[in-house]
Order: sequence, then structure tokens, then C-alpha cells
Amino acid sequence: MPQQEYMSYLTGVAGLAIFWIVLLIATKKHPWALVIGEDGRPSTSKFQMMIWTAAMAFSFLAIYQIRFSSGFGQDLPATPTNLLIAMGISVATAVSAKGIAVGSQTRSDAAAAVAAAAGVPLAAPPPSQSGIFSDDDGKPDLGKVQVILWTVIAVGVFLSNVFALIHSPGAPHIDPQTKVATYPLGLPDISQTLMILMGLGNGSYIGKKIAES
Repeated sequence: MPQQEYMSYLTGVAGLAIFWIVLLIATKKHPWALVIGEDGRPSTSKFQMMIWTAAMAFSFLAIYQIRFSSGFGQDLPATPTNLLIAMGISVATAVSAKGIAVGSQTRSDAAAAVAAAAGVPLAAPPPSQSGIFSDDDGKPDLGKVQVILWTVIAVGVFLSNVFALIHSPGAPHIDPQTKVATYPLGLPDISQTLMILMGLGNGSYIGKKIAES
């Protein structure tokens, strides 16, 4: 493997490793705790956001290393619109799921307080068995499976394009009139089709959570 490709991969992996270590030291918890939801179980939306965050961090650092070694480190790699939208979808889904969970818990607490004031015993809800792919009853949830499936496909396509750029980054462009050199190398885009499928999957997931709350 050429040195430039090796350094690009190393920079991306090292960045993730440093973040992992800093998080471990700062929180004294395993980084997996980031995907644990309000019910103490792994959250589908948080897991989705973690996948995109890790993929973006690795890709950004790897591409930037190539730009830096080529003498264009003063400019950050460009980020395509569809990629930003896909990241925004994962963030919006996580925030919405958090809000729904907090609202549902608040209503449950209020109902328990009213029942206690009236002297009416209120049965405690069964413990949640939800997971990344399962609902509160521990059964496979098609909506959650769909969210993770399209996320993995979109991230996989994105990373395959990143790897292709690492191995064939292209050359700087020199403007024939101004003689100024620029380097168009940036983060690759994802197709609009994948972005729409991600949006539909996340929309159905949030819609189901709203209905269940």
C-alpha cells in the first residue's frame, strides 16, 4: 500500500481511537453507553447516529490527511448537500425519539401521581425489553430493522466511495487563467435515492413511536 494511502487510513482510525479514549476517560463509561436510551436499553436512533458520526469522522480525517499532505490543508474537505441531509435525518430522528420518550415518561409519572393522590393502586408497567431491532415486548420491530438496514446500506456505499477516493484521490486543478491551484478532493456524496429511503425509514420509525406513546 502506498504511503499516502496508509497515512490516510491511519489518520482516520487514529482519530476514532483518540475520541474513544477521551470519552472513556471523561465519562468513565464504555462508549456504548452513548446509545442507551431513557429506558436503559439500546436506542435505535442513537445507534444510527453513532454509525453516521463514526463514518463521517473517519472519512473527514482520512480525506483531510490527503489534502494536507498535498499542500492544501488550509481548506477543509467539501461536504455535499445530500450527505449533510442524511446526517441531519439521523440527528432529527434521535432528538425526536428522545422527546417522545421524555413526554411519555412525564405522562406516566403524572398518571401515577394522580392515582397515588386518589389512593388507587397503579400497576407498574412491565420492564422494557426493547433493543436496536426489537420493540418493548422484545419482539422484532420491522420499523427499527428498516431504519438500520437503510442506514447500513447508505453508510456502506458512502465508505466504499471514500475508500475509492483514498486510492485514487486525483490531482490538484490549476486554473489556466489565474494559474491558481485548487484541490477538488472532498467527501463523496450519497445518492438522492438512498437519502429518500433513509428519510422514509426514519419517518415510519418516528410515526410508530408517536402512535405508541
